[in-house]
Amino acid sequence: MSDDAPRILVVGDVINDIVVLPSEELRPDTDTASTIIATPGGSAANTAAWVGWHGVPVDFVGRVGAGDAETHRRIFAEAGVTAHLAESTTRGTGTIVIIAEGERRTMLTDRGANDELDPASVTDELLERASVLHLTGYGLVNAFTADDVARLIARAREHGVKVSLDPGSVGFISDYGPAAFRRAVTGVDLLLPNLAEARLLIGQPEAPAAHAAVVLLDVAPLVMLTDGARGVIVAEQSGVVHEIAVDEVPTVDSTGAGDAFGAGVLVALATGQDVRAAAAQGMRAAAIAVSRAGGRPPAGRGTAAR
Repeated sequence: MSDDAPRILVVGDVINDIVVLPSEELRPDTDTASTIIATPGGSAANTAAWVGWHGVPVDFVGRVGAGDAETHRRIFAEAGVTAHLAESTTRGTGTIVIIAEGERRTMLTDRGANDELDPASVTDELLERASVLHLTGYGLVNAFTADDVARLIARAREHGVKVSLDPGSVGFISDYGPAAFRRAVTGVDLLLPNLAEARLLIGQPEAPAAHAAVVLLDVAPLVMLTDGARGVIVAEQSGVVHEIAVDEVPTVDSTGAGDAFGAGVLVALATGQDVRAAAAQGMRAAAIAVSRAGGRPPAGRGTAAR
């Protein structure tokens, strides 16, 4: 990428993931043979790493436990990410134990230092050089107030920066309150929910994917809704709806698939591609993500943005 390439700014959670891949059905109260992998994670951090994997300049803003910043900066740098990390003096780096069974995941979550992320960490200097600001629902639910999010969106607008948001988690949206969450994020330019999140946000648990995406156009003028192996629904403010099928691929671990998808979409849109091409680029990255354990991209750089 050239020096004048669009720069993406990602703000949110960074996590130490412990991924458990059971070799057999889980057996309560006794041992279950498993493969266990420790890997860096976090929805926002994963997205930043996948943006870097595409070769596009990316900044990440987050918070880790005392003494962990240098390690995570190095890991981010290896993925092509410039990390701006503060350290908590009271809480450790967030940790999640993920039990992955194909497309199904059970997550045991300790948010740790992520809950102390300060909106002031997103400086005017970072916004001035960004073309897109990407947020996740995890930050809204645990660290930022609704007013914090509104002010951050407004500041991005002042700098001519588009804002995208991945709602992130049905569990956390439920805790926050779906209606309140929806109000808080209304006004972003791009919403990236999965089907379960979209149904929860519109209060229709059986809604078809295309219907849910269209309803969410009152939150953002562009909605890209992922539905696992069933593909992607893209709804545009103009009323155009695209239903895009995805090639079936074997799933090792679905952790980070949505993060990889979002990164591919952001890179494609930031480099001038249309929404269908952006969805296709996101799906290619997601297919790689599900083929391996953990939510981060493989070493090296991808070819999509070269």
